[in-house]
Amino acid sequence: MNRKAFLLGFFSIGGQVLLLRELVSSLNGDELFISTALFSWLGSVAIGSFIGGKNSFRSSSLLLLISGIIILPASIIAIRLSPVIIGLNTGEIISFVTAALISICMMLPTGLLSGALFSVITREGYRPAESIARVYLFEGIGAFVGGIIGTALVGSVFSTLSMAVAIGLTVIALYILIDRDRQIWIVGSLLLICLLAARFTIPLLDTRLDAIKYKSFGVGATFDTHYGHEIILDREDTVNLLTDNTFEASYPDPMIAENILIPPLIYRPDAKKILYIGRTELGIMQLADSFPNLKITAIDPRNQLTPELDKILSPSPNIQRIDDDPVAFFSRRNAITKYDIIIINSGEPDNYKNGRFLSEGFLITAAAFLVNNGILYIPSRYDSDRYLSPEKKELLSIIDNSLNKVFRHTIAWPGDMTLFFASNKPLFDLPQDSIIARSASLKYKAQFINADYLADRLQPMKTSRLEEALKSSTEINTLNRPTLIYRQAIYRSNTDSIDRKTIPLILNKQIWLIMLPALFLLIMILSIARRQKQRSYGLFLFFIAGFVSLSLELISFYVYQSSAGSLYSELGALIGVFMLGLALGTLVSLRMNKERLEYPALLLLLTSVIVYMATYADVHPRALLYYYLLFMFTIAIATGSLFVAAAGRYYYGRSESNRGLGYTCELLGSSVGALAPTIILLPIIGLHALLIAIAILLALSLVGAVLTG
Repeated sequence: MNRKAFLLGFFSIGGQVLLLRELVSSLNGDELFISTALFSWLGSVAIGSFIGGKNSFRSSSLLLLISGIIILPASIIAIRLSPVIIGLNTGEIISFVTAALISICMMLPTGLLSGALFSVITREGYRPAESIARVYLFEGIGAFVGGIIGTALVGSVFSTLSMAVAIGLTVIALYILIDRDRQIWIVGSLLLICLLAARFTIPLLDTRLDAIKYKSFGVGATFDTHYGHEIILDREDTVNLLTDNTFEASYPDPMIAENILIPPLIYRPDAKKILYIGRTELGIMQLADSFPNLKITAIDPRNQLTPELDKILSPSPNIQRIDDDPVAFFSRRNAITKYDIIIINSGEPDNYKNGRFLSEGFLITAAAFLVNNGILYIPSRYDSDRYLSPEKKELLSIIDNSLNKVFRHTIAWPGDMTLFFASNKPLFDLPQDSIIARSASLKYKAQFINADYLADRLQPMKTSRLEEALKSSTEINTLNRPTLIYRQAIYRSNTDSIDRKTIPLILNKQIWLIMLPALFLLIMILSIARRQKQRSYGLFLFFIAGFVSLSLELISFYVYQSSAGSLYSELGALIGVFMLGLALGTLVSLRMNKERLEYPALLLLLTSVIVYMATYADVHPRALLYYYLLFMFTIAIATGSLFVAAAGRYYYGRSESNRGLGYTCELLGSSVGALAPTIILLPIIGLHALLIAIAILLALSLVGAVLTG
C-alpha cells in the first residue's frame, strides 16, 4: 500500500505539472489559467476519490495506473492541438471562456483517475483513518520526488511530451519491482533504454505536432525551456519567434524595430548604453548596428534560444546578452553600472510574467539603474491612433499612473504603438519641430520614424486625445493589487461575445465579497449544528485544510514570481518542499497519536499567515528562495497535521465509511482555493486584505474546533 501510494504521488504531481505547463504554453502564456486548471484538477480528483471510495467500485490499482499513463501524453497532445481543433489561426488569442473550458476539460481525465486510485489504495488497509493518512503520507513523498525531478528535467533534458512518456515508463518499472520478484538491474536497464528512446524520439513528434499546428509556416526549431514553449517559424524570408503560441517578434519588421529603439534616442541622442528587457536578435540587433557608438545589454532568461537564433542571424558585437530573469538580475546587483536608457519590451501584460515589469515596485528598482538624466521607455502594443475604447483607456491610464508614481516627468506618444517615456529630468518639453529635427539628425535614415510620420503622429488632436485618455483611471499596478493583468483580460473580452458578458461579471462584481464569506460561514454553522457535530466538523476541517493550503500556495507563487522573477525555474523546489512538508506533518501526527491535533495545526497556520503578512515585503532578494521554502514547508506541515486530525474526527469508529469522502472534502476546498483567492479576490480587495481574510477564517475555524471538541 505504501509503495503504491508513492507511485500515485509521483505520477499525480508529475502529470499535474506537465499539464499545467502545456496549458499555459498553448493558451498564450496566460497564467490565470493555472487557477482554472487547478480548480478542475482538484475537483476531478475529489470526484474520483469519492467514486473510488464506494464499496461498489471495483478496479485494480494497476489498471488505473496504466490508464493514467496512456491518458497523460494523450491529454498533452490534445492541449497542444486545441487551437487548431477550435479553428484558430496561427498565434491568434484564444478567448478567455474558451481557454478556461479547455483548461478545465483537459485536467479532468487524469484527475479522475488519480482520485480513484487514492481511494482504491486506501482500501488495502484495515483502519480507515490510519490507512487514509498513510496513503496521504506516501503520496506526499512521491509527489515531492515527482515534482523535483519533473521540473528539473523539463525544459533542459526533456520536452513536456517526452517527460510525460518518461514518467509513465518510470511508474511501470517501479510497479513491476513492487509486485514481482524481479532483478533490479534488469528492470533498471530496460527503463534506461526506454528513457533514452523517449528523450531522442519524442522531440520528433513535438516537431510534427507543431508542423500540424502551424501548417502555413515552416518549423525551423521547436523546444521547451523553463519559461515556456518556443517555436521559430519561417515563411517568405521572414523569421518569426513564437513564445507560448503568441508572436513575440518577426524579422524583418523595420516599423516595429524603429518604434522600439529610435524614439528614446530622439530625447537622448547622446545615449551610449541601453539596457533592453527582451530578445534583441529579431530586428533590434540589426538596427542597433546603425549606431556605432551604441552598446545594448539585453536581458532574457531563455538561454536555449540563443544558439538557435544564432544559426539564423549572426550575433552583433554591439549586443551583450545576459541569460537571466530581469527581476532577478536587478535584485542581485547593486546599481553600480548605470544606463542612459532602459527599454522594457515585455509584450502585453496578459500574465504575471509580463505584468510584473510594469508594476510600481519593478519601476522603482529599474529607476535606480538609470543615469541622472536617463530615460525609462515602454513601447506598448496598444493602438491609440484611432478609437480608444473605455477598456483600452483604463489600461493606458494604469501604465501612465504607475510611471508617474515613480518618475517626475512622463510623456506618451499616440500611434499604432502607444509609447511611454519617463525620466526624473525635464527631457520631454520639446516642440514638434525639434523632435522632427532630432530624428532627421540621427545617423540612421528611418523609414517610419521620420519627419512625415512624426508630423502626423504627434498632431495636437491625437496627443490631446491620448492625454485625456490617460486620466481615465486612478489605479496603479502594484504587487498588492496587480490590476493591469485583470484589466487586460477585460479589454480582450471585447473580442468575444461570451467573454464580453462573463469576464466583467467575474472581475468587477463586489458581490463576491458577500457571497464567499457567507458560503464559508454557512458550511461551518451547518457542520456545528448537526447532531454528531464532532464528526461533521471533521469534514469541515478537511475542507479548510485544502482551501487554506492551496490559497497560500498560489499566493506564494504570485508574490515570489513578482519579487524574485524566476518562478518556473524554482517551481519544482517550491512544490517539492510543500509536498515533503505534507508528508512530514502527516508522519509526525500519526506517530504522536494524540487527540485534538487540529488545535496546534490551526494555530500554526494562523501564526504563519500573520508572520508572512508582517515580513514578506522586507525579505532581502538573496534570501527570497529560502524564505519561501520555509514558508511553504511550515504551511504544509500544518496542513498534513490538520488532515490527520480531521481523519481522526470523521472516521473514528466507522471502518465501513467511504474512505474517499474526507479526501474529497479536502480537494473540494483546494479547488475553491485555486479559483477564488487569486482569480476573484486579489484584484478586488488586494493581497493584504486577502491575507487578513484567510487569517480570520483560520481563527473562526479554531473557535469552531473548540466548540465541537
